[in-house]
Amino acid sequence: MSKIELTLAPTYVPSWTCVDAIRELFQNALDQEAQNPENKANWEYHDDTHELVISNAKSKLEAASLLLGQTSKAGDKSTIGQFGEGYKIATLVLLREGKNVVFYNYGIKEIWRPRFVKSRRFGTSILTFFTEKKPVWERVQSADLEIVIEGITPEEYCKEIVPSNLHLRTDYKVLEETEYGNVIDLPGKVFVNGLFVCDYEPYTYGYDFKPENIRLDRDRKMVSDFDLRWMASKMWSTCKDTDKVLEMIVDGKADVAFLDSVSYTSSWRDLAAEKFKSVYGPEAIPVTSQEELDKVPTGYKGVVVSENYSSLVRGSSSFVMPAPDDHSPVDDLQDWYDSIKHKLDSDEQEQFEAIMEGLR
Repeated sequence: MSKIELTLAPTYVPSWTCVDAIRELFQNALDQEAQNPENKANWEYHDDTHELVISNAKSKLEAASLLLGQTSKAGDKSTIGQFGEGYKIATLVLLREGKNVVFYNYGIKEIWRPRFVKSRRFGTSILTFFTEKKPVWERVQSADLEIVIEGITPEEYCKEIVPSNLHLRTDYKVLEETEYGNVIDLPGKVFVNGLFVCDYEPYTYGYDFKPENIRLDRDRKMVSDFDLRWMASKMWSTCKDTDKVLEMIVDGKADVAFLDSVSYTSSWRDLAAEKFKSVYGPEAIPVTSQEELDKVPTGYKGVVVSENYSSLVRGSSSFVMPAPDDHSPVDDLQDWYDSIKHKLDSDEQEQFEAIMEGLR
């Protein structure tokens, strides 16, 4: 038997829980399958022995994989893991939570048994992997790599682990399938590759994004507000249920906040303009603030709507902005800008608005 010491103390990533650690092991298994479809990921829970088993058909863990930062997934957009820390940190957290972890590394005929050991060099406990050659197996081999987590109670499994993993859940439906991921009927829940990331209250629906389409922080728990709104908008831009999308546009929902920016055709702008006219009449003008409302020309009716709805309606080829009562060339320039604003990126918009401020 030999041992490999990792310079990781039990207190590392103090906010991580057992659920976070198991999510990481699931993520690794799914990433391995994404890189090689023959390397099938599998999992099963045994409530009689309180064991959760996560496996890959053709994976092998070499000693070098225990180095922090060592990964085969860096730059691979089809995978979530990129940093080479996942299963090491997951093991640490599980041991800290009182679980036992055993790696049946059948591919290289070894068993790895990690535990915390007091280090003479550092004077504190560190994560240590004990490796043992095993030419004859006591367990029946079903995959080249099996990770067995012992001590997972049925209550932990059902109430904590299952809700965080769409691969284990059966209580939800996929409402829309898109190239960016799936819209699901779990309002405000955000998953990536089926693994829970965070709650996002502004959402009307839930989302399971593909790894290549969303950026996660190092702890896999946070996504930027912009990315969440942007990617949901891209999902809905491909939806054929226009009534459902228009309803969210009218209500100013976060799910479609950037629909005008991500849509490369005029269809959503034309549909929004058509709906706006049918509800408020041909003399109505969409506005987003009291300042805009005050500038509505005589004979027209200003209607306060969300910024996204206004942008879509004004960007439609069927919408013509009437000249205000005291219209000037600068106002003409502003109207022109409003009509093409959706085609500009944020830096270009800021530059133009700075110029306009100087002109006024």
